[in-house]
Amino acid sequence: MVLIKNPRKVARRLMRNVGDGPLPLLALRVQERAREEVRELLSADGFREHRLYVLEVAGSHPYIRIGYSSEPWARLTRHIGEMNRWYHTLIRAYVSEPLNDKHSSKQAEDQAHSFMRKFYPVAAPRSRETFMGTDFNAGKTCVDVAVSLTKYPA
Repeated sequence: MVLIKNPRKVARRLMRNVGDGPLPLLALRVQERAREEVRELLSADGFREHRLYVLEVAGSHPYIRIGYSSEPWARLTRHIGEMNRWYHTLIRAYVSEPLNDKHSSKQAEDQAHSFMRKFYPVAAPRSRETFMGTDFNAGKTCVDVAVSLTKYPA
């Protein structure tokens, strides 16, 4: 058995050069672990809640995706399918605490995107929720602040 000290880091490096070949087994295992962590969190709080999410995606063009869904588990599954078709893989995923309704969730999403554009002015072409670069923690912070400002206005 081989123990890999930092599997996310190794998976990111592997995914930069994957081209159009099969996805590396390590990257798929990292993706499955990230997916399982979200499933565990949602199983405790509920799978059908209005939430924001942050995804760190590795591949030839790594990016962060911030979005909203009223069914985050189903949305994550669709994102993973799309990523894998384009030879990208999920490295980490985060879902926010639940918000009250769709309107407040969309407000929080817009605010999180605005915060991210200040840190990463280079967004992916034709996508308002995809940010080039891989600072997952910045994305998480932007989402948490936006959710807090929306849920608990001053």
